Amino acid sequence: MKKIIGIGLVLILLIVSISFFINNPISSNEDVDISQQSVEFSENGISLSMPGDWVSANSNSNETVLAIADSNSKDSSGFNSINVNIEKKSNSKSLQSEFQSNYNTLARNSDFNILYMGNVSFNGEAAMEADYTSVSNNVSKQHKAIWIKKGSDIYVILCTAPQSEFDDKIGTFDFIINSIKL
Repeated sequence: MKKIIGIGLVLILLIVSISFFINNPISSNEDVDISQQSVEFSENGISLSMPGDWVSANSNSNETVLAIADSNSKDSSGFNSINVNIEKKSNSKSLQSEFQSNYNTLARNSDFNILYMGNVSFNGEAAMEADYTSVSNNVSKQHKAIWIKKGSDIYVILCTAPQSEFDDKIGTFDFIINSIKL
């Protein structure tokens, strides 16, 4: 009887140990605090912190005032597929009006799917957020856009990643967004 209890205890300890290592794998680079590997970046009067392996990028939009990208993420065309663009719209329209107009237009296009639209806070100020997916050249991407009014200008922080990788990158996007100074 004592032998059976001893074997039972050993089995329980073995199962608990295996469970611990499955749920808590040995640390990898992904577990490292992003803020410990970040670099400061500034362009056109906007500053932010970004991961050390991110780089300054180019954007096709004329309204882009700052663009950064993950240097390790290239699509089949050689472009960075994970990026953050900050656009500046000089406009006297209200934030809500500009925001609604933009996403009402997107909603009519079958290549876009609005996931979320709502109010958020950015550096203690009222802002708006839209999360949506898009399909272009058979590639599905997910986007998070934060809209901020500053004076007569509206800034849009647009975070983009392939839809399959977006959830893994949301922590990085939030780190960058929370560090932005307009």
